[in-house]
Amino acid sequence: SGTCTLREAVIIASILAKNSVPMLHSAAALLKIAEMNYSGGNSIFIRTLIEKRYALPFRVVDALVHHFIKFRTDTRDLPVLWHQSLLAFIQNYRQDISTEQKQALLELLHHHFHHTIGPEIRKLLSEYKCRDEEDEQYAIMDEAN
Repeated sequence: SGTCTLREAVIIASILAKNSVPMLHSAAALLKIAEMNYSGGNSIFIRTLIEKRYALPFRVVDALVHHFIKFRTDTRDLPVLWHQSLLAFIQNYRQDISTEQKQALLELLHHHFHHTIGPEIRKLLSEYKCRDEEDEQYAIMDEAN
């Protein structure tokens, strides 16, 4: 509902991190949080659920990309919590984003850059192939056989 304080979010996230949560429940929670208006608590929950490293459906990955990209037009300085959740997302799901999404995230870094976290995100994005690049590679291999 957006009324969760940071302290409450940290406590609940700590419980989430220490306990097993079914993948589909985590995916549904991430999908719902990604659609909500920004709050610090949301960033904490996103980061905690992402760090569980579940194999998320592309629909959830796409919703998370959209969640971050919608801040491109936001003029306020975003807190470190937001940058940390973006970094956690890129660390765990960079191979599951499309080339178009990768470019949009790189453009986002031009608008919202953190001096410590930003270079790490850029490095991670540039090192890995996107899901559509891998699909093209497999298609070429199939044609050769």
